[in-house]
Amino acid sequence: MGTLLTSDTTPINPYRVVAEINRAVPKDRTIFTHDAGHPRDQVMPFYTVARPNGYVGWGKTTHLGYGIPLMIGAKLANPDKFCMNFMGDAAFGMSGLDIETAVRAGAPITTVLLNNGTMGGYSQSMPNAMSNFDAGHMSGDYAKIAEGLGAVGIKITQASEIAPAIARAQQLNSEGRCVLLDVKTCDELKMSVYPLK
Repeated sequence: MGTLLTSDTTPINPYRVVAEINRAVPKDRTIFTHDAGHPRDQVMPFYTVARPNGYVGWGKTTHLGYGIPLMIGAKLANPDKFCMNFMGDAAFGMSGLDIETAVRAGAPITTVLLNNGTMGGYSQSMPNAMSNFDAGHMSGDYAKIAEGLGAVGIKITQASEIAPAIARAQQLNSEGRCVLLDVKTCDELKMSVYPLK
């Protein structure tokens, strides 16, 4: 797993995103959550917490898209904290418009969106829907959507861009701006370490 955390592949390996977040966020003043689905499974074993209430975890009990409203609440309750949500593009499809809610509410949060173009894991649980009807295909310019909702959208296509983008997001949040980091990632199930049968 260590090589996945340091991978320089393009599209970006989602585990590299987690490793970069771990290094870049100020753990003493960050509140972090994941969304449902693969992003939860990717981040939970590796994200480290330095203080109580620095991580809001909720297992498999909620729906896709829960992370943005959760971080809005965390930011309203803790305006001095850097509040970050980690989600996939399918989850953004469920609640992405809540970026506008964060902007309107004056809750400057950062959302890291893993833009892999698919609903991760569903090719195994819904193979017919995925292969016959392309049910999991996701597309969109999520950074542009964020801009249209009043936030700052930042596209990331290389692993070396992640840490500077997180630093920029922290600065923008401190200035009262919401941020969406649109990270072009690979589909985990198509990586060579997880071959499909």
